[in-house]
Amino acid sequence: MNKKIVLALLAVVIFAMPAFASVQNVKVSGDVDSTWLLRENFDLGANIIGDRYQNLFITQTRLRVDADLTDNVSTSVGLINERPWDEPTTVNTDIDLNVANAKFREFLYSPLTLVVGRQNDVAYGNHLVFDSNGVNNIAGADSGISAVAQDLTKQTALDGVRAILDYNPLTIDLVYFKVDGNTLTGAPDDHDDVDLYGTNVNYQFGDDWNSVAEAYFFARIDKSTQDPATPTGDQDDSIYLPGLRASTNPIKGLNVQGEVAWQRGNKVLTQTAVSKAGFSVEQNQNREAIAAQGIINYEVQADSVAKYKPVLTGVYTYVSGDQNPNSTTNGPTGNKEVWTAWDPFFENQGGGTIYNTLFDLTNVHIAVASLSMTPMEDVTTKVTWTGMRLDKKIDDTSFDLRQPDGGTIDIENSSDLDVGYEIDAEVVYDYTEDVQIGLNCGWFNPGDLFRSVNDDMASQAILHANVNF
Repeated sequence: MNKKIVLALLAVVIFAMPAFASVQNVKVSGDVDSTWLLRENFDLGANIIGDRYQNLFITQTRLRVDADLTDNVSTSVGLINERPWDEPTTVNTDIDLNVANAKFREFLYSPLTLVVGRQNDVAYGNHLVFDSNGVNNIAGADSGISAVAQDLTKQTALDGVRAILDYNPLTIDLVYFKVDGNTLTGAPDDHDDVDLYGTNVNYQFGDDWNSVAEAYFFARIDKSTQDPATPTGDQDDSIYLPGLRASTNPIKGLNVQGEVAWQRGNKVLTQTAVSKAGFSVEQNQNREAIAAQGIINYEVQADSVAKYKPVLTGVYTYVSGDQNPNSTTNGPTGNKEVWTAWDPFFENQGGGTIYNTLFDLTNVHIAVASLSMTPMEDVTTKVTWTGMRLDKKIDDTSFDLRQPDGGTIDIENSSDLDVGYEIDAEVVYDYTEDVQIGLNCGWFNPGDLFRSVNDDMASQAILHANVNF
């Protein structure tokens, strides 16, 4: 055989051989969380079939592998399965990819860390604005519990790139996430993505009060509202969101926090208007919404109760509403009115409560008071009262109430602003260092906002055993 041909074949074989990265360290971890869920009257007595009562068991299983390839390169891959016990054939019981990213430390220069891929651990502040685990906004549609208890899913993550600049005590995060790719086939109308851009700046003062200041800016651009066939007057649905947060500890045991954020941009309404050119186009309004939150945590220092580690917490949250969300007076480019309702964005607060399942975080004042303590070793208890009041009255006779299955039902309402209150009681037992057993019971009592045909108390009990490995 010709010598040149032999050399060429050898070269093909060498270059075709798979390359394997050396691995310095591999860590396998995960958890199995089995839950008994009992819920009643989440339709508040509206007698909607399938929404009044739930009694089921679910298991959520996660497996994660973290590998250090070199001192500065690591990867993480996580799988997840969520399913109700004895699931019906219509329920998705697939094992899905929940985490898949590569981390590059000292990328280009030492302060920079780059994370590329699917991530579920990106959160800022108290999760009022952004958390990649915000189940109300990005719940995994493929989850086996999405049709029974979507609000409890752990199948949450975002695909994107995160750059972390660590100039201790200053940390700067730059993020880009693909929220929804929509059409991916190369069709002529594939300019319909939903993208998220943002930066978060965190500064730790290093004083005796452990003070922290945070500033952020996020932008979510939704191009799916564009219609390439009739582009005149159509705009992107956009949110530009700056905000500030501060936290300090003025005396021993006391933490005080405050946060304020604004939303600007363009709100595309579902109603349509006709442009001067005769095209049917979307209604647009300028966004002018605001959110604010204050938090006080105090660990009681009195010697007589110190052994029980009592912690008192008070939280006040305000998110603005819109006086007339069903208004259709605006033209395609006119802005005689503004959209003042806060968009929940990627919040992740109030998880596991009834009100968090039923309502979006918008158009509401929320006051929370709680007491947690450790009455005995390895046992933690917590009692929470939450009161809610609308910011703006609802200008319709009915509105949509969310349900655990991800759907909504129509609820008859009055012009009153009183949403109601909720009481939650929680007990957590640390059976071992890796095993937790918890019980959470909640009762939501509807206020005068709800008419008598749908003002029954809603209740739930969530008992779970979680094993980490």
